[in-house]
Amino acid sequence: MALARDALGAVFGPEAISLPADGIPTVLVPLTELLDAVRRVRGELNHSRFVDLTAVDRLTREERFELVYLFYSLDHHTWLRLKTRTDREAPSLTPIVSGANWYEREVFDLFGVSFVGHPDLQRIMLPDDWRGYPLRRTEPIGAEPVDFTVTRRVYGSD
Repeated sequence: MALARDALGAVFGPEAISLPADGIPTVLVPLTELLDAVRRVRGELNHSRFVDLTAVDRLTREERFELVYLFYSLDHHTWLRLKTRTDREAPSLTPIVSGANWYEREVFDLFGVSFVGHPDLQRIMLPDDWRGYPLRRTEPIGAEPVDFTVTRRVYGSD
């Protein structure tokens, strides 16, 4: 059973809703309304299961980072995606969704987006002394040889 577009429209307004090719209803919310939107998704719309948070770096936009939150309804067996945009920081979901903790740390570590109100915002994957944020579009693309048997001859260590 798909999440009714009317139900989403009643909560967020029809202009905020889209249905991409993957069929998951997507709601674009202003950053200032993110926490309220998450409460409504988990409450009124009954999508209580927080599944994922990721980011997309849209380098040419003023608010370059698109934060993408994914929720699931165990009762209705439907998915719902929330999106918001920021240039560098966003409110942390951890006070209302404790499971968002490490997801926010990952986005911070790889994209450099700070989450205001996060209880322990520090790197989770990269070394503490790492400079930069590797998934930003401004990072240089480089290569590091990987020691596979098939590449030893290419990199001169046969």
